[in-house]
Amino acid sequence: MAKNLESYLGSILVLAALGLFLSGMVLRLISSPLSGGWIAEVSIYLVAWGLLMSTAGCVANGDHVRADFFLRLAGPKTRHRADILAAATGMAFCLVLAWFGYKVVAFAFAWDERGPSMLQIPTGYYYAALPVSMALCSLRYIVLLVSLIRGHPAASSGEA
Repeated sequence: MAKNLESYLGSILVLAALGLFLSGMVLRLISSPLSGGWIAEVSIYLVAWGLLMSTAGCVANGDHVRADFFLRLAGPKTRHRADILAAATGMAFCLVLAWFGYKVVAFAFAWDERGPSMLQIPTGYYYAALPVSMALCSLRYIVLLVSLIRGHPAASSGEA
């Protein structure tokens, strides 16, 4: 399976969250003034961004969930058409989520909504993970659609 930029970035962010969370446990153990709620808040931001950034990598690698039991019984033309329909539907869904996610981010920044820790990080940065990841997924679906329309089989066609 090929790795891509989104997968690496998501992995790095989740590992950074894990490292920060573990260091927070040590800081609390030694009663450091650096320990506090900010560690949990930043860890949550990193995990959300890491997981959502990885979704575009799943689209690129064909690792997303598919209900293809009946398609395995169909012929190659039917499978190909279903792959095109699935990619177009996935792209449309991701574009809608990106748009509404953008609206939520704009609302959060307009209201100057902030996190509960002493860092007071605007929650718009947390919410921005959704529209950014869905925009990246949409781009990956466009690449997949172009490939399918040109007649190349989908990476996720279930063929092994």
